[in-house]
Amino acid sequence: MESSSVSKTGDFFYGWDLLYKTVQSDVNKKPDVLIALVHFLLTKHYNFRCVGVGDDKTLPEEEGSELLPDSWNDDDTKYSLRYVHDKQLYLLLGHITEEALLVNMMDINTKKVSNICLTPDTLVVAFKGNINALMPTASEIVDRYRRELLDPVFTGNSREVTTQTTMSTTTPRADPLRIGEPRRGGSYTPYGYDPRPFGFPDIGRGDLDPLGRGGPGNLFNFPSRPDMGPGPVPRFDPFSPLNPNTGRGPNPDHMRPPNWDNDYFM
Repeated sequence: MESSSVSKTGDFFYGWDLLYKTVQSDVNKKPDVLIALVHFLLTKHYNFRCVGVGDDKTLPEEEGSELLPDSWNDDDTKYSLRYVHDKQLYLLLGHITEEALLVNMMDINTKKVSNICLTPDTLVVAFKGNINALMPTASEIVDRYRRELLDPVFTGNSREVTTQTTMSTTTPRADPLRIGEPRRGGSYTPYGYDPRPFGFPDIGRGDLDPLGRGGPGNLFNFPSRPDMGPGPVPRFDPFSPLNPNTGRGPNPDHMRPPNWDNDYFM
């Protein structure tokens, strides 16, 4: 298989003239020329062999041919060609619309499918002559066939496995079923283990923890003051006329006396 970039010389298309002479009398529409080109690419540069028309997914016993089969373009609206490569079956399907040719390729074994959309009216300018006379941008068309139609199905298998293997060995993945907080650095103090890394203040962590697994928050509490004893201290009253601390009736703070000061810590 050659490199992904098509040479501008005639070496890459060596053999095209011979192939096209075998089907030139059958060609009657511009999409035929584009199908003949992808057939040439498959058989000449990818070592595929054509085993007939249709969409039968059964792997045939015959080795196939480098030539297009009889009746390959009899249908005015679609193409159905079968290919084999290394004992694997592939389908090449084409659909003609008003302005485009839609081509799909499928690996029957892996179920991988690729597609490409071409515009025959702008790409094919003649039915007779060498390849440059037929398709002035033949090299660019072949490059597109490789990138969009062949690579995702044919060479994409090994590339995908390599990429996934590399990611799995170099990139850590989060476990969606993990219960509990991720482990993080901490330190032991005279009062026990402190989970805060590097001794940084842990203010606000409780507000972000939906399971409420410890840690003071900015909204309801913060580290206790030495003169008030251990434990969190309420920061403000909940939105209720009841006192959450005593449960004995309305909070007297709701009836503000003269010279009232709302600082709980003064």
